Formats: sequence, structure tokens, C-alpha cells
Amino acid sequence: MSKKAALMCLIVSLFMASLFTLKVSAATDYTNGAETSGTTATIWFKSNVNTSWVDVHYQVNSGAQQNIRMTYNASLARYEQKVTPVSNGQVITYSFTYNNGTPAYDTPSFNYTVGSSTGGGATGITSGATYKLINTNSGKALDVNAAGTADGTNVQIWTDNGTVAQQWKVTANADGSYTLTNPNSGKALDVSSSGTADGTNVQIWTPNGSGAQKWQITKNADGSYKLINTNSGKALDVSGSGTADGTNVQIWTDNGSGAQKWQFVQVTGGGGGSTGSIYSISASSIPAPTGSGVMTFKVMNGTNGAYADNQIYWGVIGKNPAANDQWSYLDLAGNLQPISNALNDAPGHLTKNGVNYANIYHKVSDASWASLPKITAGRLFLCLGTPCYIKTFDTGFAGPSLTNPTDPNRDVYFDFIEFTVDAAGYHGNTTRVDGFGFPIQHRLINKAGNFDQTVGELESETRAGIFTKYKNEVPSQFTSLATDQAPYRIVAPINGSFAAGGPNANYFAGYSSFSTQDILRCDGSVTNAQTCAAINRHVYTDSNWNIVGNYYKAAPANYYAKFWHDHSINGLAYGFAYDDVNGQAAYLEIGDPKGAIIRVGW
Repeated sequence: MSKKAALMCLIVSLFMASLFTLKVSAATDYTNGAETSGTTATIWFKSNVNTSWVDVHYQVNSGAQQNIRMTYNASLARYEQKVTPVSNGQVITYSFTYNNGTPAYDTPSFNYTVGSSTGGGATGITSGATYKLINTNSGKALDVNAAGTADGTNVQIWTDNGTVAQQWKVTANADGSYTLTNPNSGKALDVSSSGTADGTNVQIWTPNGSGAQKWQITKNADGSYKLINTNSGKALDVSGSGTADGTNVQIWTDNGSGAQKWQFVQVTGGGGGSTGSIYSISASSIPAPTGSGVMTFKVMNGTNGAYADNQIYWGVIGKNPAANDQWSYLDLAGNLQPISNALNDAPGHLTKNGVNYANIYHKVSDASWASLPKITAGRLFLCLGTPCYIKTFDTGFAGPSLTNPTDPNRDVYFDFIEFTVDAAGYHGNTTRVDGFGFPIQHRLINKAGNFDQTVGELESETRAGIFTKYKNEVPSQFTSLATDQAPYRIVAPINGSFAAGGPNANYFAGYSSFSTQDILRCDGSVTNAQTCAAINRHVYTDSNWNIVGNYYKAAPANYYAKFWHDHSINGLAYGFAYDDVNGQAAYLEIGDPKGAIIRVGW
């Protein structure tokens, strides 16, 4: 026999031997899933046992099966295989062969539809959806004690009462685990001090991406779910299998008892209501756009009775790319209508102090949803009690000016968001660059169902509470910003005492050679985004430009901006022009937008 033939016989013999030593896998050995970014899908396998190799066997739709040794991703502690190109709707069928020491094991087959939420693991749980978790033993809900919002607030069980203290937004992580965030506080379900011992307490804490806040969600045979903390490997557990209101929630060794079983009940709002939580509106209730609309959006009344739906006005102005970037406003039918000088005197115009202004506004009571076509440089103006007074021209518009003492909007409660809808999708943000009028939440959902994010102030923050906290939390140089134009708004530093000639005009002197005004505006001599951000955050003279935990640790710093980060969802806010440096801005974008919801708070 030739050496080549002998070698082939040896290979075949080894291959056949491996086939006869394969075993059926244990579900506790691993977690797995699939996810999509652009046109690339990633199949992943994360082992809980002694694994040194993993093979994946997959096919796309009815294509040929591929059998490939997976690559280990050390940063995510998992094995991965990229599949590209893929498109929404394609079905990837996959299974694995892996080792646990010497023996090899085969897994069952799994299916993943491209464009759906993360595959594998938590069957029936939708990433981005909001749920209440009902313990099967007690029938009571997973609850944040006294609807608290502070780090370390305890988590317990309590009679289901429908409040946001009992709601949890479930978000899939890249490693196949999930993070549960309470929408009332914006804080994550967290194991205290990253503990691993039985009985370690569970609380809420600012999201930090640690294993203490990551949970494997696995469906039980009876349809309930167990939540296993990835750091400790222990289950979310009701202490002592208790059933009374206030019974503590902890982690405990997985034992399959009712104390560790949870029903996930999705919170739905049907899209019709105009009050309550922004998370109460289910993604499935968002209607399709009409006409030339790319997506739909909704302005939501979250003022808790301070203003009726017919007292909340909104208007959109932006450039129409379908009409050579003509400045236009959005009508209720979802069409962009050109603005002009003549619009100020058109039928139905607004008048204040004898001056006419264009009426481009609609009320929350006028429509639940509106279609939004492609538009650039868009602003959604939000006004309470009365519309805003904006002059339109053939070539643009004159929006509210906070530095003009005679501006007609000086005594109007208003705010706005900025956005663009173009070929690349939706790009938008809330902003505190100019000032604060009232709390806003801004939520964006995509068509594929794998993006649902919210930015803005925490829902638990009231307008009066923000004014009080601002005065108590910022240094003395910044407090006047809450009184200069009270009760209507808190102004940004450049619109108050930090302007040229003001008492704080040289606030940054000694720390930087740039003028305080250029620093706050990020213009003039400070147009470099990273430099401007570093000075505002007081990390300009050290190496901590990208370490968020070191921002605003010493004066001089833009403590106005810091305040909004401290009181916003996930700490994201636009406190100055380049606050997006290092991903700190309240910015949302997605390529396939389905709907946007803007909640007006009070």
C-alpha cells in the first residue's frame, strides 16, 4: 500500500472513530444564538464546560450545508462563525459539535431568521420589548422597592399593580445574555457587588455591562423562564419561596423550584393612549407610513395631567430632499409643504403682540401617529399651552432665540429634538445644548425588530424636581442658569452668565488658553471635537479623554452638561455641541426605522 493510501485510511479510521464516540449534548453545557449586523450574520456558541473546539453545521434557507471549525472570540468568551452576505427573511439552520474534555457532543438544530431578535436561548422573548415578570410560586411581580431610582434600591416581589416599578425592558447582549432595565429608573437588574454566594441580594444599578447585570434566560418545560446570572451561574430567586408583598429577591443555586420560575408578560399599550410610559407602546402597534412616508412617529402626552392632549402642540420644519432642499413643514397627511414669507399671513396664522407668524402646528389630540418622509436638518418643536411663534421665509425660518429679550417665545414652554431621515435611515437626538424646557424621552424602533432604544431624561424625573435638583447639585457659578428665564427654562451656560461680559465669562481661564465662549460653543478657536469635549469634561491635561468615569471630576468643567448626564437614560445627553465624542450623546440612529415616539414630560 502506498504511503498516501495508508494516510487516507488512517484519516478515515480516525473520522469514523470520532463518529462512534459522539454523545447527545446537555442543555446546561452551553448557550448559543445568532445575530445580524448589516449583511453579516454571526452564529455563536458559548461553552459552560471544558471545551477546546466547536464545529458548526449550518445552511442558509435550503442551500448546501457548511461544516466549519469555529473561531474563538476571546473578548466575548465564545466561538463564532460569520455568514455573509445575508438578507432579512433568510433562515439559517444550524447545530454544533463540541468537546467536553475528550468526548464529543452533538446539539439539536436551531433556526434563526435574519432580521429577527437574537436566536437561541430565550425562545419567545423579544429583545427591546418591555415585560412584567410574574413569579409562578407567588403570582407576584418583580418590583423595585417604592419605585426607587437610586443605585442600590432593592428588588422584591409585590402584588401586580401595573406601575413602571414592575416593568423591565429586556435587551439582548452580543454574548447571548440579556440585560433587564427598569424604565422608571433607567437602571439595570444587578447582583449586589457582583456577588456569587447563595443569598446575594439583587438590586438596581446604573448599567455598566458587567456580568452582575447579565442574565441567561431559558425557557422551562412548563412555559415559564429561569434567569441565570452569568457572573455567578445562579438563578434569580424569591427568598425562602416567599409569597408576601416585600419578600426579597436574591440569587441562589439553580434548583428548578417555583421560587426561580418567572412568567414574562409583555407590556402593551396599543399605541392609542397618550399618557403613561413611553415603553407602554408595543413595537407591533406602530402603523405603517402612508404616501411617501419612510416611517411613522408619535408625540405622546406624559405630563401626568398638567396639560391635555389639545394643549400640546408639535411642528416639524426641515429641508425636503425631493424638492431641492426647499425648507418645508410637515402636514398631518405626512406631506412636506414649502414654507415662505407669505405663510406668516396665510389663513389660520398665529398672532402675538400684533405680529403674524406661520401656523405649522398640530396638537397631540389631532392624530395618534403621523407619517414622516425623507427630511434633512429637521426639528420637531414641542410647545405646551400655546404654539411657538416662528417666522418663516422663502429661504428658511427664524426659530426661538434664548438670548433675545424680546423674542415672542420668551414666555412659552417649548423644547425640540433634532433629526434627519435619509437613505441611510433615521438619525436623531434630544438636546440640551441651548437649554431645558421640560423632560423629553425619545424612542426609536426598527423594522427588523432588533433595535428599540430610548434616550432623554429619566421618566421618573419631573420638571419641578429637575429644577430643584439642578440648583442643589451644580456649583454656584451655574445655579443662575435655572433662574435667568424661570419658570420657562434652564438656559445653557453660553446663554447665561458665561457669555462675554457676564460674571463667569472667564470661567475656564487658567485651565485653557481658549476663551470660555469658544469652549462652551465648540467654535472659533476650538473647532476640534475631541479637544472641545476634553476641556468641557476637565480631562484636557491628562490621558483620560476616553475614560467616562474621570469626566467632570474637578473644576473648571461644564457642570451644566454633567447634570444632564446624571439625570438621563444610561447617562447619555447632549450638554454641549460635541458631547457626542466618545459616545456620550443622547443620539439614536438605525438604517431601517419603523417608528419614533417622543414623550413630553412634566
